[in-house]
Amino acid sequence: MEYTHVEATGGRTERTSPNLNCLLVAPTDPLTGGPRTGALRRLLNPPAGVRYRLATDRLRYPKRAASYEFNPANVALGAARFALEHLVPIDQKGVAIVHSFFWDVRKYDHRWIHESDQSFGQFMLGYNNIGERVRRLANEGFSSYLNSKWCAGAVTWTEWAKRGFVEDGVDPSKVFVIPPPFETVSIRREHQGCNILYIGREFRRKGGDAVLRAFSSLKGSAGISLTFVGPLGTQEARNIVRSDPRIRQADSIADATLRDVIWPATDIFVLPTRADAFALAVVDAIRRGIPVVATKIPPIAEVVEDRVSGLLCEAGDEDGLRGRMQRLVDDSTAREEMGENARRRAAELFSPAKVGRALRGVYNLGE
Repeated sequence: MEYTHVEATGGRTERTSPNLNCLLVAPTDPLTGGPRTGALRRLLNPPAGVRYRLATDRLRYPKRAASYEFNPANVALGAARFALEHLVPIDQKGVAIVHSFFWDVRKYDHRWIHESDQSFGQFMLGYNNIGERVRRLANEGFSSYLNSKWCAGAVTWTEWAKRGFVEDGVDPSKVFVIPPPFETVSIRREHQGCNILYIGREFRRKGGDAVLRAFSSLKGSAGISLTFVGPLGTQEARNIVRSDPRIRQADSIADATLRDVIWPATDIFVLPTRADAFALAVVDAIRRGIPVVATKIPPIAEVVEDRVSGLLCEAGDEDGLRGRMQRLVDDSTAREEMGENARRRAAELFSPAKVGRALRGVYNLGE
């Protein structure tokens, strides 16, 4: 599968002549069957003069493989998946450089770029609270892999993640902060009331329980609705959804429906995540001009400017979450102003042209 860069010049579209063939090695998302979102954004927005060829997982995996929850079944499934994929060779003919994603440790025939939204140490601590000794041994092994002469650089998405790579032992000169590219979107759908959206695959980590409790206690509830996209992890959550007709819940929604129906009618996006490396759904909100209510964890605080493009609260502060949701529900002017600031923020941070130039600079190091 190949994608060729297309760029607009003076109102006309011109196709550039690719002069760098790059192999993208990306894990498959078990829920969608396609590349994970970070890799997909690169694939759809190649830098000028770059042609991508995609290599994804050759094996199908159950949907539960998408979860980062730390338990014996997931550990065994993850280990088996990792081992099996790394036993299957990848065709590397005709490429000048390899760009691999997440926890890939293959030996490549070319110089390669590694990309991940967080360091290995941050993942093991923040998502699964794995002990220090195990983290240290794993970090040493992965860092030596990235520090090898064949690795041209490690790309990550935030300054927080860059600090994690350096703390893990990766040479600071090899770590580059280049977020995934996102274009801004202006499509809105007229509607009544105030629509709140939550999207989270993992119920507790993403704060689904906190959203439901906060929403159920909002004052002046006439005209408020909550679209809750994600599983319900507790009986309390199921009871709240069952008893409140203002809440629409689905474990998942087709991308086309989210894009064309749900997002255009959303007024507030809420994500009180307890741990996250980046929160791509937050970026999806701000690029659409939708203000965000979220937790003040480092990667989100780098994207959302508190009281400018959204409202942030401390992780676990449910009173603060409820108060910030209430403020935006009550104040349509604040929603509009923050939404415009959010879209400008997205254009500043995630412009495909800007991001592409930075990424091409890293590719040049590997040529």
